[in-house]
Amino acid sequence: MQKLRSVQVLRAVAALAVAAMHSCQQLNAPVGLEGYGAFGVDLFFVISGFIMASVARGRSAGDFLRDRLWRIYPIWWIAVLPWLLILSPGPGSVASSLSLWPIFADGFHVPVLTVGWTLSFELLFYVGVTVALCFGVRLPLAVYALCLVGALMTSSAFLDFVGSPMALEFLAGAMVAKLPRRSVFGTFIFVGIALLILTSPTTGSARGALVAESAIWRAVEWGVPAALIVWGAVSLGAVFERRLFNPLVAMGDASYSIYLFHSLIAYGLDIPWPLRLAIAVLIGWSMHVLIERRIPAVRKALPRLMIRLRHWLGAAPKTI
Repeated sequence: MQKLRSVQVLRAVAALAVAAMHSCQQLNAPVGLEGYGAFGVDLFFVISGFIMASVARGRSAGDFLRDRLWRIYPIWWIAVLPWLLILSPGPGSVASSLSLWPIFADGFHVPVLTVGWTLSFELLFYVGVTVALCFGVRLPLAVYALCLVGALMTSSAFLDFVGSPMALEFLAGAMVAKLPRRSVFGTFIFVGIALLILTSPTTGSARGALVAESAIWRAVEWGVPAALIVWGAVSLGAVFERRLFNPLVAMGDASYSIYLFHSLIAYGLDIPWPLRLAIAVLIGWSMHVLIERRIPAVRKALPRLMIRLRHWLGAAPKTI
């Protein structure tokens, strides 16, 4: 699938929104207007559903899942390592931070790099898409519907995760991928923004997103505006071809790295928040250029490196 500039611009907006929120937030202060920055997460979820519905067609389940795992894990491990070293968390948090699987015997564990909770839901959605590629879309949808009902009716950390209403935002994005795209639908961008403004900034509480009873309201109040904004943006594809949007398109390419690495600066520097935001974005973009963009080449070279390693080990003299 060719990258859509409109989607890349939205990814940049989503990453900037989250980074701005974390740069503005004060510890133990009530949530103010900066709380709307959490809407970037909902925008990311809808975009992910849109992209996966577009790229998964015609792919084998194995190829799809391998590509997604390579996309998520290598740069995530690099981003989370400093937090593991700084915070020295317990075994459950370490396991969650490395695997992005949050459910263990003693309940729900958020990764020590807290933005990782969203990646846990991303990976769960990728698993659902993989199952759909193997057995058809009805099976994962039926399983999810049962888990969603269970999550809303019972108190279970496991069901709150696998049946989370937040997954409805991914499904909304997949639905948008099937809808017609005409310039008249571009007005939905403004409808989505208007609906967002009518909600409370506290809707974006991360803790609330991990509990089904509150997550259902977030999926409605912020998921619907996010879906409308994505639909409107992809319907105005020609508008985003203008060079005016080139910086945002480039920032959209780096949005994953910005999302992962901004917290070190946003939380770690005692300087005015605009400077924290600017430095955080610059660090994220640098990590994209220096590391993230090189991961596909590493993946491509890995089989040859493994062959050489086996040959070297086979040729190494044995000691008694």
